[in-house]
Amino acid sequence: MKLNRFIFLFSIIGAFLLGSCNKAPTIPSEDKIAPTETSLEYTDYGASNELKFELNSSKWYRNDLELGLPDPCIVYEDGTYYIFGTTDRTGAKSFDCYSTTDFSSYKYYKDIYAPTDTTWGNGSLFAPEIVKIDNLYYMYYNASHYEDGVDTEKSGIMIAVSENITGPYRDYVGKDANGNPLDNSKGPIIRDINASNYGILDVTTLFDGDDMYLYWSIYETNIMQYIVGVKMIDPVTPDWSTYQVLIRPGAINANDRFDTTLSWEAYKGFRVAEGPQVTKIKDGRYMISYSVNHYLDKYYTVCYAIGDNPLGPFEKPYVKGENWSNILFGYAGLQNGTVFDQWAGFTGGCGHHYIFKVGDQYMIAYHAFKNRNDISSGRCVAIDYLFFDEEGNPYVHGPSYSAMPLPEATSGYKNIALNAKVIAEGTETPDRLNDNYIVEHYNLAQEANKEADFKGGQYCYIQIQFDKEYTIGGLAIFNSAYYEKVLYSIDFINFGNSNAILNSSYNRQYVEDAKEFAFPCGNFAYDFDDIKTNKITIGINSAYDFSLNEIIVLGK
Repeated sequence: MKLNRFIFLFSIIGAFLLGSCNKAPTIPSEDKIAPTETSLEYTDYGASNELKFELNSSKWYRNDLELGLPDPCIVYEDGTYYIFGTTDRTGAKSFDCYSTTDFSSYKYYKDIYAPTDTTWGNGSLFAPEIVKIDNLYYMYYNASHYEDGVDTEKSGIMIAVSENITGPYRDYVGKDANGNPLDNSKGPIIRDINASNYGILDVTTLFDGDDMYLYWSIYETNIMQYIVGVKMIDPVTPDWSTYQVLIRPGAINANDRFDTTLSWEAYKGFRVAEGPQVTKIKDGRYMISYSVNHYLDKYYTVCYAIGDNPLGPFEKPYVKGENWSNILFGYAGLQNGTVFDQWAGFTGGCGHHYIFKVGDQYMIAYHAFKNRNDISSGRCVAIDYLFFDEEGNPYVHGPSYSAMPLPEATSGYKNIALNAKVIAEGTETPDRLNDNYIVEHYNLAQEANKEADFKGGQYCYIQIQFDKEYTIGGLAIFNSAYYEKVLYSIDFINFGNSNAILNSSYNRQYVEDAKEFAFPCGNFAYDFDDIKTNKITIGINSAYDFSLNEIIVLGK
């Protein structure tokens, strides 16, 4: 009997101790006290309530769509990033280039390559990609021939070379691996063995160890554009025995010409897959990313597939009954639905991308409609972030049209929230605030349940706790992608030592009330001179339920 009482008493004590250990961490009551004044001088990027406002370009960037180089390629060399693309300035009759070290100021190089009147490729010049091979810069591009006053579609892969990355580039003249003479001024260096008189375009390269691969899009008249690849013997000679069809728009299997299971890749009667790029990712696998639908259209979008080899086969992520299961970037709506009608004024036509690195950070460059509604005003370059999760699945922060932190290699600041401890009162999922995932599409299954949902009608608190004192110089709190869950005000953000941000309002330009639409990547963003702190406390008094996407702290 005494033993049983002892066991009962021990179980009560054990349950109490276990309950204490499992109790969710709380924010100290003294940290919840709202500051009434602050010594911090800061810029609240939502205060102007404008879509465009002056940014501290040493820490932030915004996609204002000012560089008119669609089909972009970005090459890094010796601290400088060089941006190439189809050149609207000349009606695609030559190539221009921009260079930048900070993605805020640019140097302009005009006509780095221009064909002569007698050059075969004197029609339209598209999508240059520059690679350095044995101290020589190779420009791979596509061009058509101006014949009897008509710009023909009989395009091929052209090559120009230069000793300098910014040119001038000259037509390649030489021999292929079989000793056959090649002259870029007299015709394409490479013609697709299956293209016959059909055009090919959007050539891109992959260097994998000592191996080189070439990829491009090929026209199949009145049916589709599809993507092929080949291993190269040398920079100008394909090994045609390795030639593979890699991607057909709408099809799960690249060998099935008529499959349109992935209907979002094939909105028009003429199906399009173009602008390919192959990137080596985690565990030695390869991602092929490509644009679907037509570049003239609002739903021009980047999709992807994964393979174990540079020439596939590539598998498109597909879940039956779910749309856009393999989207990487851009629009995600039904052809005749409402999604893009809501995106009007935000962005559109996001496609023909190029993946590159700034330091260790993947970025994705792409073009979008300059006027954000249609192609009537042309296309301009934008950039956003690309990531891979633990399984190697890609995801993007973007498209964005708000203040975004520059990469660490450019600004010197990194997101120190990723390794911080986040606790919160008012939500059961505070871990979503620093999981590095930002929901962009409110209508996709793969992006559901990734925001931190807060219960309104009470004071909600978030505390970011660091393992030591850090120097920080900025903060971005990304709002919900769901219109009905957008937060419109933050009472305080307290860094300690009399440094605080008070009574901040959300930039209403990031919300379209008439369309009930919230801009993807819309955020509360603040810039300030460096301060030191080991924790940040955020106080929110909301009468309604809301959600937050992500918190980024610029620290070092």
